[in-house]
Amino acid sequence: MPDPNADYWTLRDIADHWGVSYHTVRTYRARGRGELPEPDAVFGRSPAWRPATIIRFQRPGQGARTDLRKDTT
Repeated sequence: MPDPNADYWTLRDIADHWGVSYHTVRTYRARGRGELPEPDAVFGRSPAWRPATIIRFQRPGQGARTDLRKDTT
């Protein structure tokens, strides 16, 4: 389990926290459908999130059609 008091979490930390594979989280990021919040920081080419961002984030859920969600911006 990743440290909730860490400054930032990586994709691997998020995968551990959610109980999914690293590849799944990487796919969430690549698709850009709101399955993963925007990173709080980027170090080089590596995105990073504050633990609170991920803990508060409401995941769409298995089987959710995130490709059909309307853009609210």
